Amino acid sequence: MDIQKFEEYLKIDSKNYNQINLETLNHYITRFMYTVPFENISVQNQQPISVNIDDLYEKIVINYRGGFCYEMNTIFQFYLEQKGFSITCASATIHTPDDGWSNDGSHMTTIVQLDRPYIADVGFGDLPINALPVHYESENMTVTTVSGSYRAIYGENEEILVQKLQEDNSWRTSYKAKNISRPWSYFVEHLEFNEHNPESIFVQTLLITMAKTYGRVTMSQDQLTITKADGKEQSPVTPQNYKSILQKYFGLDVTIQTIENKV
Repeated sequence: MDIQKFEEYLKIDSKNYNQINLETLNHYITRFMYTVPFENISVQNQQPISVNIDDLYEKIVINYRGGFCYEMNTIFQFYLEQKGFSITCASATIHTPDDGWSNDGSHMTTIVQLDRPYIADVGFGDLPINALPVHYESENMTVTTVSGSYRAIYGENEEILVQKLQEDNSWRTSYKAKNISRPWSYFVEHLEFNEHNPESIFVQTLLITMAKTYGRVTMSQDQLTITKADGKEQSPVTPQNYKSILQKYFGLDVTIQTIENKV
């Protein structure tokens, strides 16, 4: 992987951001999330997923694509290590819409150790463009952006709960993780599940989402949603318009078979 070209692609200001500190980490996260969309197009197109660093570099930097958690956080962790950061590749379990929990390892997240642990996750799809300081609830270290308010607090048994503030002012846990480094072998079966199993949400439906200065843009097989501070705008996605949407909002030039095959 060519670190210089990676930084040029992300428009990282390595001259002014080159220290092992929170300011630099936040710059890296912001540039990554503003440049690389979270997307599961390869899964939808039944194309194999590789987490080899050179393959990820080619997919993201050379071919202007994105990926999902195993891809995005793997290449970001590699980059952070090259820049001297101390990182933990941690497994997580996701809080599902039906109020259940996925299997541990169904999500891969990144924890960076500075003055305290920080969640530096670029592969979840709904997190802020800054790192989340891991803290006890009484410390009140919420991170607020145009997309909402987020926090990472300690739960039971030192679990880390990554949460988002809801409209009713309650906190909902998006996922929970432990600050334990996991080898790639720990995630293999979970990647295979999310890549191939009909019960996987990534197999069932298309999801593309990207942070913007004004909020977030999300595209499914049928709908485009633009979320801003003052509300949401929605419009239909069709076989006729989806490629122009991909280019305009996500910088993607790719054919999506599940949309092409829509009746």
